[in-house]
Order: sequence, then C-alpha cells, then structure tokens
Amino acid sequence: MLATAALAGGGLVARGADPATTAAPVLQVPLGARALGMGGAFTAVASDSSGPSYNPAGIARLTAHEAGLTYIAGAGDTKLQHLAYAGPTPLTGISGNGYTSFGASVLLSQSGTIEINRLKADGSLQSSQTLSAGSDMVASFDYAERVGMTPIDVQGASYGIDHYVGLGGKYVRSTLVESYKASTFAGDVGYLVHSPEAGWSFGASALNLGGKLRYIEKADPLPATFRGGFAWQGGVPSVHSFVGGLDGDYVLDEKAWHVNAGFEYFWLKSYGLRLGYQFKRADQAGLTAGFGLRWRGRILFDYAWSLGDTLGKAHRITLTYRFGGVAPSVRGRQRRPFIEEAPERDRTKGLDDKQPASEDVPRPRAVPRERPLGVPGWIY
Repeated sequence: MLATAALAGGGLVARGADPATTAAPVLQVPLGARALGMGGAFTAVASDSSGPSYNPAGIARLTAHEAGLTYIAGAGDTKLQHLAYAGPTPLTGISGNGYTSFGASVLLSQSGTIEINRLKADGSLQSSQTLSAGSDMVASFDYAERVGMTPIDVQGASYGIDHYVGLGGKYVRSTLVESYKASTFAGDVGYLVHSPEAGWSFGASALNLGGKLRYIEKADPLPATFRGGFAWQGGVPSVHSFVGGLDGDYVLDEKAWHVNAGFEYFWLKSYGLRLGYQFKRADQAGLTAGFGLRWRGRILFDYAWSLGDTLGKAHRITLTYRFGGVAPSVRGRQRRPFIEEAPERDRTKGLDDKQPASEDVPRPRAVPRERPLGVPGWIY
C-alpha cells in the first residue's frame, strides 16, 4: 500500500496523540436549520425535533409530534443527513408532573473518497483503488419530562416557572478508509426552566459524556460539551412572535469555549426570518442567517446558511412534518394522588342512620335573562 494511504489512514488515527483533539467531530456539527439560523443559540429553546442535540430537556415543551429531515449541502466532499423524531407521550412521568416526551434520531456522515495506489518493487504503479475516506453513524434516544412547578408573585403579578429535565443515550460508530472501525456509547443530560408568563427561559446541558473511540491502539475521547444559555420569547403569536437567545459552550478535552447569539421573527405563524452570530470560533466564526415557512402548521421548511470555513459555507435544509397535536391542558395533566378507600359495604353501612332524612323543598324557577333588543341570539 502506498505511503499516501498509510498517511491518510494513520494520520486520522494518530490524531489522538494531540490531547486537544477529540474523536467523532460530527458530534460538534450544529444540527437543525432553525437552530443554525439563530447562530446555534438554542440551549434554552430546543423545542423541535433537533432540540436534543443542544438540550434534551427542551422536547418536553412540544405539544405535537414532529418528524424532521435535515440535509447539509455545500460542505466540500462531506455529506450529512439527520433524521429525527420527537413528540409527547400520554404518561404523567416519573415525577407525576406531566409534559413527558420521547425522541429518537439517526445522524449519517460521509467524508468523501480517497485514492489508494499500490506500487511495484521498481516503483511503477501496480493498481489504484478509490475508497470511502470515512463515515459516521450516530443513533440517539431521548426522554424528557416536567419535574416541578414554582409559583412566584411579584408586585401583584403571578408567574409560574416550569422545570424540565431530559436524558439521552447515543451509539456512535465510525469508520476510516473502510479499514479502521470503532464504536462506543455516550450519554446526554439537560435542564430547562421556563416561565410562560414572563417569556424567559434558561437551559443547561452536558453532551457526549463518556465513551472513547479506539481505532487501533490509542482511544480518542468524544467531544464532551457543556452548554448554557438564556432565551426570551414574546409578541402576539397570531400576528408576530420573537425569540432571542444567547448561548455559551465549552468543549472539555479541547479546552475551547464559544459564544453564540441569535434572533428569530415570525409573522402570522407562517413566515420567519433568523439571524445569528458565532463568536470565538477560529474555524467557523461568523454570521448565520436563515428563514422558515409554515404551511397550515403541519409542514415546516427551514433553511440556514453559515459563513464558516470548516463546512465551506454550508447550506442546511430541514423539512419537518408535524402531526397529532396535544392540548397544553392535557400535556400538563398530573398524576392523581392515591387515596385508600374502604370497601363498598363499609361505606354504605349505616348510611341512613348517620344522615338525617331531608324533605323535598321546591326550588324556585329560573327566570330567563332578557337579551338586549337588536342583538342576534347566537352571540350568547
């Protein structure tokens, strides 16, 4: 095998010698066109099928089922597809406070091709072969629920604060030059607090915890990432709505931190614009932009573009189908407390002795309320 193939394969494997480098860089790629359009400031929002990539607790706020497909184009030879589902469940949850949700996703990545040349003893070309440079597959499962509610009264105004917790597990499999394979497991955990009346929310998450990829000898750690951020949502949803977010994240083994800021505006629940900026990123800092279209609240189309070098000014497209809406009153249904009751015969025994007989008292007739003249009766 020619030295170029060995360098290509061995170079990718040997990168673990650098303590600031982690395996499976695909885990650091921002997913979801909506989130990227907001600059990745999505930790305190995370309310769509791509939300677990930022904060698994966010999907607890979903009031409908979502199935989404994200495709990343224009990233050089690299191609990425992300198929995700998230939606509510009828369970009241472990804590009994409702708002339970389940999510699952599959992320596929292909890193182009590489040419391998074999030489004869005299240095002439013996054969040539084109192989896949590398591929990754990440399968994830997530669960979230509301764990508590905190009422707060401020200057005569009452605010409710909901607390959500989410957990996730993922299986990572990576292949290099069709010869080196490695796989591992990792976990995610997230927390989100939200006040519907005030519109503020705070989120924090720890992603890609545990697990290392071992191709030959040395094992490379996954990019364990800690995220935190604030968001605010306001406006009149039927006319226009605003979402603004500010995020920060820290990649543990790489000892690198970043800041993201973003904004979203929607008009008539159908037409949206997004802007964001990614700070302190040596390879992909810069402006992000995007837009969203909603058709009858069921079919969602989102597009995002990032001014970054790593993915060559990549374009993201997310197509989502939303179905099976659940009313918030049903989502917030809590578990009924268990009350031990006596057998039927014990409850009815001696009932006549305990309760005095009452005579039938005639009730006054209800007097019909007169309606003002000239007003149609169907208004009442």
